[in-house]
Amino acid sequence: MIVEKIRAYMDGAGKSINPQAMEYAVERLKRTLTNQFSSEHTARDATVLKLYPSEAGKCERQVLYKALGIPGEPFLSDVQFKLAMGDLVEMALMYIISVTPDLSVVENNKIRDITIGGRAWRGATDGILISGAERRNVEVKSASGIGFKMTIQRGVDDNFGYLTQASVYMRQLLLDKVINVPETIFVYIDRDSMKLWEVVVPYDEFLAKAADEKFLRIMEAVNKKKILPRPYQLDLGNKLPLNCRYCSHKYTCYVEPKQVVQFVESTPVYREPPKAHVVLRMAKNKPEWVLLES
Repeated sequence: MIVEKIRAYMDGAGKSINPQAMEYAVERLKRTLTNQFSSEHTARDATVLKLYPSEAGKCERQVLYKALGIPGEPFLSDVQFKLAMGDLVEMALMYIISVTPDLSVVENNKIRDITIGGRAWRGATDGILISGAERRNVEVKSASGIGFKMTIQRGVDDNFGYLTQASVYMRQLLLDKVINVPETIFVYIDRDSMKLWEVVVPYDEFLAKAADEKFLRIMEAVNKKKILPRPYQLDLGNKLPLNCRYCSHKYTCYVEPKQVVQFVESTPVYREPPKAHVVLRMAKNKPEWVLLES
């Protein structure tokens, strides 16, 4: 649908620069570099409630921590580079999509109001694919070689909220009468090999409603200054589950968050000794995070 046309274009001759698309790409590049490497964008103003539609499928406790201004583990330099490179790869792919003949993807990275929990939040959709009379939401994702392979084998899952995010976007596009086919086409790119893969996912009303309920719980918790229950359970052996391993609040989520003063070299400093610690250890050459009681 999209990938085959990209391959045909890249394998052929007569490729040319699109000035308008290039100007847009340069502006995106400026925003991406600023977002990833500027300290101005590392903290959220806790005095102003601001939730993001892209957070609709994320852990509600993690989103609440950010909304309340509770400090999270700072990203290490290699993680920052990984995030930046992922953004740049996705941006390059969107440029290729925009200049590929016979491939009509419009409203690239368009800022729009997306209603979740009865309130509009500012977000951006990657694009809208026009195919005849049909319209499809487009989501561009980059993944590591291992993540890319697993996604092809298992399909797009909601471990990191991608399906929920797509559903709330699709619902808004349907309400705005932008699209008449409630589907999202996910276009994945392997950051290691640059291989492409795509899959069409239908709108899931259950996920969209679950996002509404989640945002309502977060807004209520913000007003009451309360911490929501942790939605995940520890795996066997007190190991952190998948969602918690990559969370910047994993070192505070399993203790009392208000005890955290700051992070020093990615290690939390507490006002008083916590009753539990999250530690990183290696098991069969693989990293795992484990909760240890003091």
